[in-house]
Amino acid sequence: MSQQTNLNVSPYFDDFDANNDYYKVLFKPGYPVQARELTTLQSILQNQIEKFGQHFFKEGAKVIPGNTAYNALYYAVQLTNTYLGVPLSAYISQVVGSKITGQTSGVTAVVEKVLPSNESERGNVTLYVSYIGSSTQNNSSQQFSDGETLTSNIAISSGLLGNSSINPGSPFGITVANNSTSVASAFSITQGVYFIRGQFVNVDSETLILDQYSNKPNYRIGLFVNEQIVNSDQDQGLNDNSQGFNNYSSPGADRLKISVSLFKKSLDDFNDNNFVELAQLLRMVFFLRK
Repeated sequence: MSQQTNLNVSPYFDDFDANNDYYKVLFKPGYPVQARELTTLQSILQNQIEKFGQHFFKEGAKVIPGNTAYNALYYAVQLTNTYLGVPLSAYISQVVGSKITGQTSGVTAVVEKVLPSNESERGNVTLYVSYIGSSTQNNSSQQFSDGETLTSNIAISSGLLGNSSINPGSPFGITVANNSTSVASAFSITQGVYFIRGQFVNVDSETLILDQYSNKPNYRIGLFVNEQIVNSDQDQGLNDNSQGFNNYSSPGADRLKISVSLFKKSLDDFNDNNFVELAQLLRMVFFLRK
């Protein structure tokens, strides 16, 4: 599948047509260079790369890992949305990657992801963690307790905390009073390159939460493909960078951007216009797309 963005419109006028069998744009002295010729030149080259890529790869194929993984034990911990009158949203993102400890249970864990309260199905700030140490009280409790304060091994700062910060080892939040812990599910991908729409597209490392507080997902999982034209109003780096000349900082050429991100959809949703399937989850059975 080729790109879907139509560039044969003003102001690009890319009239490339593979059926014309044009393989080079031959510029001539004395003739002005047209914008469409420069854009069409790229389309000719891209068409060659796409045909070469299709010989080796299927649409959505992994070129450079980009490995994928399903996590059926993605542990969730719900917190109250404020602590000592300060909203957790002002600083909670800083605890990602830190080690946290329950002051009552003694359980320790590393924070992998933070779900803001406005994105939570239960309206609570939620941490997704990997437990690394059980209770120091009885060595049997492996998850945080309801209504206990949590500390982190890093310093936490925020403008809402005034001139102070939360020191390492000091409480930063408290778990909700009831059913604060649960087991969720997630799908992740590591940084790599995938063959999508005739291009070798970069994929960033990402973790997608499938079900926020349960681990029995039923989804088609893949990459949502987004094509967009970016101009110098949106990206100041596209302005002319020829410092010292009269065209310095003038608006530069636009760019066609293709970006992808993990996306889930129901098993009966087959509208794949902007979707490349990577895997299916059917009642806890994991099918990886070949």
